[in-house]
Amino acid sequence: MTTLITGATGFLGQHLARLLVDRGDRVRVLARPGTPPGALRELDAEIVEGDVREGGGLPRAAAGCELVFHLAGIVSHERRRLPEMRAVNVDATRRLLASVEPTARVVHVSSVAAIGPASSPHRPADEQQEFPAAAARLPYAATKREGELLALEAAAAGLDVVVANPGFLLGPGDLHRVSTWPVHAYLAGKLRFTTRGGLSFVDVRDVAHGLVALADRGRAGERTILTAEAGNLGWPAFFELIASVSGLRRRTVPLPVTLAVAAAALPGPVSPDQVRAASNWWFYTPAKAERELGFRTRPLAETIADTIADHRSHP
Repeated sequence: MTTLITGATGFLGQHLARLLVDRGDRVRVLARPGTPPGALRELDAEIVEGDVREGGGLPRAAAGCELVFHLAGIVSHERRRLPEMRAVNVDATRRLLASVEPTARVVHVSSVAAIGPASSPHRPADEQQEFPAAAARLPYAATKREGELLALEAAAAGLDVVVANPGFLLGPGDLHRVSTWPVHAYLAGKLRFTTRGGLSFVDVRDVAHGLVALADRGRAGERTILTAEAGNLGWPAFFELIASVSGLRRRTVPLPVTLAVAAAALPGPVSPDQVRAASNWWFYTPAKAERELGFRTRPLAETIADTIADHRSHP
């Protein structure tokens, strides 16, 4: 089977590519010109040069592929990056869907952000939740939602598309620390306050296995949340877990959201836009994935330990 991965050199993409190579797929990746060759050589994959933001690369990369994993995307909560996020998270998804073979199975890797935050930390959201109106003001959530809707519309029109909604990824291999930066920032003593809200954390390696299972057994036209029930943690509980695993405790001060946003305006590791997004309850249930895919996740303490070890080996 020839399998295309967009975003294969990213955090999740590299783990997924290794799984697919190990099971015998002929893996093809779309890589931007100038991508460091070492990152691609380790994947043992066919490389097609191109950019999801331009039309030329995608049709060449998708030609003849029976399975396509669309992971390419931009993760940011900064409003100033909205045009860039729309170009990749939305427009490139439209381009990808128009480029794949008519009979290909497409796994569109969205995000739990596209479902929107839960109404309460005591009521984790599921796949059926209506997208909250307030979430449309959050650029990442809004663009991931738009891209996901394109995938679901393509499925309704007859394309074999399944949608994955991973939680917030932790684990080894995040070389650019796009996802795992809160662990590093806390240990470095750069995060000095907390606020309401929290995220649904999950191990990147478990999500990679979940994507393979979804490709094999997922139902077209449906979304599936891939996260850990025990990973639904408010910020104080998350940092307490890091402290417990690492043995290094940093003092943080709880602040109301308005004061936290004001504090983030000062030079530091987080911006006001990031605090606004983080102050929501991004809590979800993986019940559907557990029931239909046999999806399981390792203990989050193990994931945190591996994340810390990886950061220390790549300072």
